[in-house]
Amino acid sequence: MTFYKYTNTNTTNLILENESLRWSSPVIFNDIEECQFTPFTKEQYINSHEKCWDILTECAKGISVYNSVKLSDINKTLIYMIRHMIEVGTYRREHFSEFMANFNRSPESDFRDFLNIAQIKCFRILCVTTEYDNRLMWAHYADQHYGCVLEIDEPFKKKPNLLREGPIKYHENLTPSFNILDYLLYGETKKHRDSLVNDVVFSKRSLWGYENEYRFLFYESFGEISVTVNCQTNSKHIDVKNQSEVLYTDVPICIEAIKSITFGARTKDDDIEGVLKILSKKEYKCMLYRMKMEDGLMKRQALKS
Repeated sequence: MTFYKYTNTNTTNLILENESLRWSSPVIFNDIEECQFTPFTKEQYINSHEKCWDILTECAKGISVYNSVKLSDINKTLIYMIRHMIEVGTYRREHFSEFMANFNRSPESDFRDFLNIAQIKCFRILCVTTEYDNRLMWAHYADQHYGCVLEIDEPFKKKPNLLREGPIKYHENLTPSFNILDYLLYGETKKHRDSLVNDVVFSKRSLWGYENEYRFLFYESFGEISVTVNCQTNSKHIDVKNQSEVLYTDVPICIEAIKSITFGARTKDDDIEGVLKILSKKEYKCMLYRMKMEDGLMKRQALKS
């Protein structure tokens, strides 16, 4: 499968000269809402916690249909604690409900804060599309037809660790792809983690649908992340150390990965010549095209050598 990268000629020269593509943090993307979706509402979060406590209580009493062996380690500890409190007569289910209601006053904000403070700077994303003749993409990302489009069949020389890829899902209201109750009961499994990444990182508002975006993602080091919780004041503090302040990573590509370059209808001859010089010097072997207006329609034509 091949992908297309819309860009200006200066960036094209850098890509070709350095034999690399720049993968960036969403912090510097043009969509300010990038990765700002939260997978669950406060109501869903609180209701799931209520159900979780009911299940843990039933497990402690030995009357649950759930297999407690499969639950997360923290839940196994809670079951042991609840069982002991029941035995000594101090367990009050309503106390835990009140605690969760007070502690999770704004789970959406808590999730978004953790994402923005601790994680989003470490995301490295490459945005491409599947069309070379998208009129809006030419206008918005290829310098209003003064730039060009690179056709790429492999966006990396060596596969980044924990690489994720896939098309963007466009919507107005995020519908989570997994059950938060399962997450609370069994902890963060690979399935839950993958679903969460797909929900939050691989989704955008419907108005961006014209991009037909396909996205590649990996992570730079998250450094040291700590979350401090004060159960008396219900306050939370996120602290991050040893994260890089650089918001991008240049990922090497093979020269064979560049299959074609399509110049815009307005690309200047001098800019085309500059690109051609680099192609010759670095021995790139790719097809060359140019967009042209013909009978009121935009068409791609092979560039004459």
